[in-house]
Amino acid sequence: RPRCSNRSAKREELELEGFRCVASGSSLLLRLSRPDLQGPQVGRFRGDGSIKFYGVDEWANELYTALPLRAGPVAPSFSVATASETVAAGMPWTWHAFATATEIAKSHAELEALRLGDQLSSASAATTADVKARRDQVVFFDLHGAHPKCPPCCLILFRRLESAAAALQWPSSEQLLCPRLGMAALYDGHGAYYKPHRDNERAKARHDKSACTRWLNYRVLTAIAYVNPAGFEDANDGGQLRCFLGADVGDQKGSTASHIQEIPPRGGVAVFFPSRTLLHEVLPSYAPRYALTLWLVA
Repeated sequence: RPRCSNRSAKREELELEGFRCVASGSSLLLRLSRPDLQGPQVGRFRGDGSIKFYGVDEWANELYTALPLRAGPVAPSFSVATASETVAAGMPWTWHAFATATEIAKSHAELEALRLGDQLSSASAATTADVKARRDQVVFFDLHGAHPKCPPCCLILFRRLESAAAALQWPSSEQLLCPRLGMAALYDGHGAYYKPHRDNERAKARHDKSACTRWLNYRVLTAIAYVNPAGFEDANDGGQLRCFLGADVGDQKGSTASHIQEIPPRGGVAVFFPSRTLLHEVLPSYAPRYALTLWLVA
């Protein structure tokens, strides 16, 4: 739309291709759900007053549609202090009494119904360097009632993850937001796996001519809930979440890890860990393995 070259209104709001943006000097920033938060740069103003719009990729859109965390009651079994300290140290924190056996059974039944209805599809996850090797099947749910709607029992577990994240002592320099979508994943029990990876990594911005890098996405905290009413008591079932603690930033295989921690995906267990730093993988699973994942962004 036409724009005056006078830059006195430095916080002018614009809408481009359906996205709300705000002018900040010569930069065009994405307007987030909270006006006090500064979104990423998605364009710039040329000298003649016209706009160069870079577009909004899937990661920026995940941040754009994210909403402030909804606080809620947190069970006594969730130790806010311990969880906060563990995650801040770059390690996974395991919540062993996340859900009851009844809650797990009902959520599992909902996911099984989706599997039988062919609602799960093979996943792909392209990164800057390669393709994360994985053989799970996934489905995404809208956690705020839109399509695809989250089944009610699974939604209860997603909301519990969100409430726990809202209670964490997170650095004041970042404001956690909850994306609209949560993911359910199935490892079919025939050796499905997910090779070592991080849920976020550094990459060069496509519109930045400098050598600087930025985070590939805006995910900072990963929360996983295991929805398996049986199995994984025996290590031969596989499916463990293997975490490579202390691995160097450039290490994609875990060879520099100072310690390896494995977490069996038993029903009723949830795990929180930092998305940017923790290298992890899912070992081949020889029993059907369901998990709900929520990535908190900032």
